[in-house]
Amino acid sequence: MKLFTEFYPYGTQYHRAPTPLPEEWEGDIKTIAEKGYTHIQFRPQWRCHERVRGKYVWDDLDRLFDLAEKYNMKVVLKPMLENAPDYVYTKLGGTRISFRGLPINPHAPAAYYVGGWLPCFDNPKVRRAADKFVTELTKRYKDRKSLWFYNAWNEPRSRPMGQCCCKHSVKNYQNWLKARYGTIENLNRTFGKEWESFKTIIPPHSNGCYVEMFLWRRWAAYAISEHVGLVADAIRRADPNAKVMCHVGASAVHQNPVADTSDDFLNFSKVDWYGTSMWIPFRPETPAAYNELFYQAAWLRRVDENWQCHEFYSNQGNWWTEGAPKFVEQAVLMTIASGARGLTYWQYRSERFGKESNGWGMRNIDGSPTPRSERCDGLAEFLKNNPEIAPSSYKKPEVAVYYDIENDLLMKLQVMGIEAGAPDIATSAESKYKSSFKGAHTTLRRMGHTADFVVNGDDLSPYKLVVVTSLEMTDESEREALQKYVENGGVLYIEYPFACRDEKTWVSPTRPNLDFDKLTGCREAHRVDFSPYASSTVVFNDGHEETAEGWHITLEPVCDDVKVLAQWSDGGVAMVEREVGKGKVIVSGGNFSSYAQHNSTDMIPSIYYKLMLYAGVEINESPVWTLSRFSDEYEFRFFFNTGHEDATVECDGELIFSAVECKVDGKSVTIPHQASAVYKIKL
Repeated sequence: MKLFTEFYPYGTQYHRAPTPLPEEWEGDIKTIAEKGYTHIQFRPQWRCHERVRGKYVWDDLDRLFDLAEKYNMKVVLKPMLENAPDYVYTKLGGTRISFRGLPINPHAPAAYYVGGWLPCFDNPKVRRAADKFVTELTKRYKDRKSLWFYNAWNEPRSRPMGQCCCKHSVKNYQNWLKARYGTIENLNRTFGKEWESFKTIIPPHSNGCYVEMFLWRRWAAYAISEHVGLVADAIRRADPNAKVMCHVGASAVHQNPVADTSDDFLNFSKVDWYGTSMWIPFRPETPAAYNELFYQAAWLRRVDENWQCHEFYSNQGNWWTEGAPKFVEQAVLMTIASGARGLTYWQYRSERFGKESNGWGMRNIDGSPTPRSERCDGLAEFLKNNPEIAPSSYKKPEVAVYYDIENDLLMKLQVMGIEAGAPDIATSAESKYKSSFKGAHTTLRRMGHTADFVVNGDDLSPYKLVVVTSLEMTDESEREALQKYVENGGVLYIEYPFACRDEKTWVSPTRPNLDFDKLTGCREAHRVDFSPYASSTVVFNDGHEETAEGWHITLEPVCDDVKVLAQWSDGGVAMVEREVGKGKVIVSGGNFSSYAQHNSTDMIPSIYYKLMLYAGVEINESPVWTLSRFSDEYEFRFFFNTGHEDATVECDGELIFSAVECKVDGKSVTIPHQASAVYKIKL
């Protein structure tokens, strides 16, 4: 899109009522422009502009637009419907209903200080009122020359398991089931249930039955995407030329799929491009911590190649320890190197209220600079001086990790308590599935490659190695795709558990199901499931021992051409290898990826060296992680020192950025811990 090629979008969220205060606006916006930022974001909150139904007040937003135009800033306009006016609750019946039938009264959590959080957007009266507000907002500002694009929704998500249980939501859930399954007989037959009719189905109050909670949370993701569509449609009707995005709060690979539900693909289907808030650990110590940003970025690339990081945190909240300025700088460059088409900070000034106190801002509460903001300002200058970065793109790697959002949901359900509807439900995203695919991604990154994520239906042929780990739910199309991939020369690594549940979420009698054993050459003979991450020892044929965690699954070879690579300490088969067509499949009954994620300062699992050798993929095991973006004329090569010692690199090309801590000597640059350097290389 031309929007992303003329310059690199690099800006900051600026105003969310009541702060910053009006007397602070002009000085701030003038400074933002002078430092070289390209855009600012405004968040008009519904209840601030329509406190009384039908009476709109736009004075503050008018002035903010005037100032943006005075200082030649582009504006991202993001309507905030979560902050609903009081009349939505008192006159329209917009109050959400909890699992237990109790009202969830509107209130003011940390990020919604002005109150009114959160009405039920399944209620048709609320939807009509919201549509009208967005329409009036869009009509008023669509012709302002500073308006760049719209952000339809801030972090669409259903949390904590918070999709409403009012009559409107229940009806929408029932209609969704009917649209998917046609008749109640078909729904019952599919899942072995005995509902009387769609009208008698109600949301589940626990996860004692995986199926009911599974279906309800999949509907919640659909409902959330419909809320995004509500705003996007209203904007487009009022402004047919509008460009509309939305950004997720925690993308699928990072969030809790049960208690923080959202579907990136469904959300993206409602807008022109997609983005994310980028959570990073501010004091990373391990490769797994450093890789948090890379695997989130890899997933966003899979969702939308034009993705933006629309909330980058240069600071934490509530007076917590700040990140080192050089690491904030490094993390911003990591985001850009990972393919982000633009970056917006959350936020300019640190906040003044509630749990956001002294939080998130590049600058201090009074607007004065910080060592972090000075680094961010320097990057604005760097991007302005290197406009060729804007059209450059991320090159597809040779390795990929398989991800499935429904499998993620199911495996989180398995580790939650029975009383899933209790108000004190834990919202941690941690699960064995997430540990597994994160561990695989981190391991490959440590070997020099930031893996792509692939999903069911993707073309696997561009990849020399595909890792499938802890994929319990599978279907026939996946079996056919993986079979074809291996037969055509790909290297496939499968870590158990694998193909052990069907579309009903039921455990299959023969595992793997769907005749996957015709590909893998083995079956599951016996399983012990450790809770949560206990480990077991695997003994390889050369006698060396390694640790796998989470499961102890004994494999049973069923083909004569299967080669046993390792055994459990009790003598059972732990790992096998088989040639299929032009390719290879390696199957492990122990999960090394999960263990590597939790113990990532230990050695890399040896099986990964074998996988890379089989696939013909070069290994670059170094604490200096390298990523590149490519334009038609240049490669932009980014070097990031994630180790604890200084490291020296050489590169043929022009050094266009180095952290102030770096030492340059001719073509060499010495990069300290958490520092970065960027070269521009003519192709």
